[in-house]
Amino acid sequence: MKYPSSLPEVDRAAAAVTIALAAGVCGAIQPKINAVLGDRLHSALVASLVNFGVALVFVVAALVLRPASRRTLAGLRHWPVPSWTLTAGLGGAIIVVAGAVAVDTIGVAVFSVAFFAGQITFGLLVDRMGVGPGGARPITAARLQAVALAITAVVLAQAGRPVGEVAPALVALVVAAGAAFAFQSAFNGRITRAIGDPVAATAVNVSVGIVALAGIVGVLAAAGRIDPVSLPSEPWLYAGGALGVTVVLSLAVATAALGVLRATLAMLAAQLIAAFAVDWTVQGEPPAIGTFAGALLILAAVAVVGRQAPPAPVALVR
Repeated sequence: MKYPSSLPEVDRAAAAVTIALAAGVCGAIQPKINAVLGDRLHSALVASLVNFGVALVFVVAALVLRPASRRTLAGLRHWPVPSWTLTAGLGGAIIVVAGAVAVDTIGVAVFSVAFFAGQITFGLLVDRMGVGPGGARPITAARLQAVALAITAVVLAQAGRPVGEVAPALVALVVAAGAAFAFQSAFNGRITRAIGDPVAATAVNVSVGIVALAGIVGVLAAAGRIDPVSLPSEPWLYAGGALGVTVVLSLAVATAALGVLRATLAMLAAQLIAAFAVDWTVQGEPPAIGTFAGALLILAAVAVVGRQAPPAPVALVR
């Protein structure tokens, strides 16, 4: 996959939206597989570490097949980006920890609403700050409308799902995890736009993420908080790692062309709709009225944020 900078603006945007939609489909399937693996290993953290390991294997394979990416990666010290953008992989570790800590207490519905609200809201703010690719994108009425529509869509889509205890601190942690996802997308998109190679950007992201998560799991294991595990033999349980690295790679490309908010909304639209389809066809759970309403609203949000081409951006963060 290559950042499509040589395409005309309209074609580049259309290609990037398509890539973001594909990331959303992968993002809908990945949690289903990860949840099963977590149950089998009796630890969501260990399951996520395993998935990061699988993702790293795929990244190494891609680097073996792409000499240009290896050369780009070898020049890491000279990449024309701020050094703090290289911490993008920490976002993945934060998301994993938030999920492992919070879901059982606050429930799936509250977790999903809090996470996506943080992701969408900070997607708007990150674009405004100019942290991501292309510099600052102003907060316009259309972008605010899109954010409101998207958050409402998530709330409707989660109606009827399990709700746990009211725990403000955990909700705040999950919102912070959503913000971490927005910054992760911004940093990866900025790197991709600067170096023109999303594979090299993804390699750094996965490497940083797996080191951070391995450190967390190692500390917990040493403290006796994680029991010894036995890896299951079914190959499909490890597909989450491949899907995860696909999401990171696709978002790096899409965000470089669209900005954080628009890429996030396109991915979220596909993720919600694909998740409903998976639940219906695999688990036999037909979507409720709120599901349909949420799907329509999230599609409307994507249309609203794409209605106006952003003005020429001015970089605020260097």
